[in-house]
Amino acid sequence: MHNDSINTAKKHLVILYQLPESWANVRSVWEAARADDSVDVSVILLPFIHRDYQWQRDQAEAHLRALGVPFVPWDSHALEGEQIDAVLYTSPYDETRPPAYKFAELRQRVGLTAYIPYGLEVGGGEQNYVYQYGQPVTAHADAVFVRSQSVREMFARHCPTGAGHVHVTGHPRMDGLVDIAQFRADPALLEAIGERKAVLWNAHFSFDGDLWSTFDQLAAGILDAFAARPDLVLLLRPHPLLWKKLINLNILKEQEIADLKVQLRASGVIIDERSDHRHAFAASSAMMSDAGSFLMEYLATGKPVLYLKNPHGLGLNEEGAAVVRQYQSAADVEQVAVFLDQLRRDEDPLLLSRTAAIRHFFHRLDGAAGRRVLDVLKGLMA
Repeated sequence: MHNDSINTAKKHLVILYQLPESWANVRSVWEAARADDSVDVSVILLPFIHRDYQWQRDQAEAHLRALGVPFVPWDSHALEGEQIDAVLYTSPYDETRPPAYKFAELRQRVGLTAYIPYGLEVGGGEQNYVYQYGQPVTAHADAVFVRSQSVREMFARHCPTGAGHVHVTGHPRMDGLVDIAQFRADPALLEAIGERKAVLWNAHFSFDGDLWSTFDQLAAGILDAFAARPDLVLLLRPHPLLWKKLINLNILKEQEIADLKVQLRASGVIIDERSDHRHAFAASSAMMSDAGSFLMEYLATGKPVLYLKNPHGLGLNEEGAAVVRQYQSAADVEQVAVFLDQLRRDEDPLLLSRTAAIRHFFHRLDGAAGRRVLDVLKGLMA
C-alpha cells in the first residue's frame, strides 16, 4: 500500500461501553465521530464486573439498541488482527473488565489509548485520589479529557504521571446539559410530578469505608419532611451501586429491596431508574445530594442544591469543597427542612453566586466538548 493511501485511510476509534449510565460521557463523541468522514467509530460492549452492581447484559444491549447504536459484544469479538487506531475507556477500573480489555493488555494492540472520566469526582481521601487519578488508565493513557483547568490541576497534584496527557476540552457529559431547560423529560415522569415541585434526591452507596452516604442517617427524616409538605414530591435517583450494597452488607435482602421500593412508591416517592439522568435533572426544581458526581454536574442546571454531609466520612476533595461553597449544606433533618421551606417560598439566596460560578467549573459549556475530544484524538492519530 502506498503512503498516500495510508494517510487518507479512515481512522478506527473504538468506544468501550460498560454501563448504561456512562453512555452520557461519550454520547457527543460518538455523534461527532459518526458525522466525520475521516473516522470509523464502533462500540464494544463489555460487562461491568463489580460486587456491588447487578450488571445485566440484556439491559445493556437493550439500551444500545434503543439508542440506535450498533455494537459488538466482547465475547463475540476478536481483537487479534483488527486495526484499532484509538480506544476510548469510560471507566478507570481494570478489575471491572474482562482480561483482554484491561489497560496493560489492550494498549499492546491499539495505537492510542484515551479516557473520559466516568464521573465528575468530588470525593476526598488519599485512597480516593489513587482511585481517581492513579489507575493504569488515568495515569498511562495517551490522553485524558477533563471538564476544566482546575481538574487538570488535580491531575498535576495527584496523578503519579502528572498532567501532561490531560486535555481541557470540557466534559462531553456536559454537552447534554447545555440546553437542559429545553430537554423533553419523559411525559410519564412529568405526569407523576404534576403541579408539585420535585426535589431530586441523589443518595450514595458508601455506608462503610468512605462513609459519603447519608441515606442510612437521614432517609426516615427526609421521608417525613416530604410527607408534611404535599406541595413537594421526592424524586429518588440513588447511586447505581446503592441497592446491591445494601444486600452485600446484609442490611436488606433482595426481596426486601423490592418491598422497600413498593413502600416508597406507595408513600408518594418517585423512584427514577432511567439510564438517562437528564429526565430527572430537567423535571426537578432542586436537588439534595451526598458526595457524588451529581453534586458537581447539577450546578450546570442553575437550580438550588443542598449538600447532604456525613460528618463521619472522608468528605470532599478540593473541587468538591469549591463547588459546595455555592450550595447550602445539611447534616440533619432540621437543616433539610429549612432548605425545603425556602424552595416552597421560591427563595434562593445563593442564586447569583451559584450561576456566576458555572463558568469556573465547566470549560466552554457550549455543547461542543465531544467535537473537541474527537479533534484531539484525530490529531494524535494522525
